[in-house]
Amino acid sequence: GDLSGVTEWSGNPIIRAPENDPLNWIVGDPTVLHIGDEIHMWTNGAICCIQHYVAKASTPTKFVQLADAITSPGTVRAYAYLSDDNETVTLFFEQYNFPFTGSFCKTNVQAAQAKVGVWKFERYTNWAGLGIAVLSPSLPWMDEGQSCPERVGNPFVFYNKAVSKYWQYFSASSVHLSDSNIDEPRYLGLAESDKLLGPYEPLLKHPLNIKGGIPGLEVIGNGSLKIIRDPSASLEGGKAVALANRLTKNATSGATGSTIIMIRTEDGGLSWETVHAPFIGPSLVPGTWKYAYAYGYDTLPDPLDNNYILVYYNARNGYKDGHEQVGVARFPKSMIIQAKQR
Repeated sequence: GDLSGVTEWSGNPIIRAPENDPLNWIVGDPTVLHIGDEIHMWTNGAICCIQHYVAKASTPTKFVQLADAITSPGTVRAYAYLSDDNETVTLFFEQYNFPFTGSFCKTNVQAAQAKVGVWKFERYTNWAGLGIAVLSPSLPWMDEGQSCPERVGNPFVFYNKAVSKYWQYFSASSVHLSDSNIDEPRYLGLAESDKLLGPYEPLLKHPLNIKGGIPGLEVIGNGSLKIIRDPSASLEGGKAVALANRLTKNATSGATGSTIIMIRTEDGGLSWETVHAPFIGPSLVPGTWKYAYAYGYDTLPDPLDNNYILVYYNARNGYKDGHEQVGVARFPKSMIIQAKQR
């Protein structure tokens, strides 16, 4: 369920998984940018590709699919970064080693860039045309897990004015969710770089701590951490407000899940504490689009009402045979201001 004050769009889901596509039974991990009079969204499929959609800012729930941004297999969990001049989009994404099993399962964070309006994404590669890792697993806690351990991904990148460096929050290692037979991230980390495209080095030598749990649930993993895309939430005077998603296990039933929470920092982003949990959670109602998990997300000020923030997120409608789709919710900006002042 969702926190009161968070309102679901009645037409959810807004982007559905393709019918009868053996490669892509999910539409996962949306990232969004408001550019001019358009909203651009990027998602990933199960086996291949980063998809690209566009909507008019006047109708921020009606998306039309464009050509795929990245067509290589094993590219997932993108984050879109817009340059200060609004002319270049950098997609940071998690790249699996093909064929994604055994020792090939390890991942790193890579990048691709395109000019706004042209949308021809060029991967950041070396002279041999191989993708350059902007962040790689480098510490022991980035290599834990049963079936898919050596992983870093779920990048969130921003320029931290307080330290004049680019920061990247990321997920690391994995935990196996047996009831869905999927691997999800275990830890969150923080890395920094002098350059947007890295290389990023761990700033914290230990996993990032989020204080506070979710009532009735055991937290077994952490998906991502993203500061809300609005000036009211930005890191200033050591304070910021973000969303994170936490992987959980129900203490009674043993069922796993994923819940989006609201968090805040007072120490410049080095540690975080829970403000609202759950913020956006699964419905736990069989037959609904977000029955079991509320996962990856991104945020934008509502183009139709500046007092609200939109949260685009993907959810799963079941366990082992579940499909994942994208929906949208909104919440009042006053919740960010209250979180900062607590």
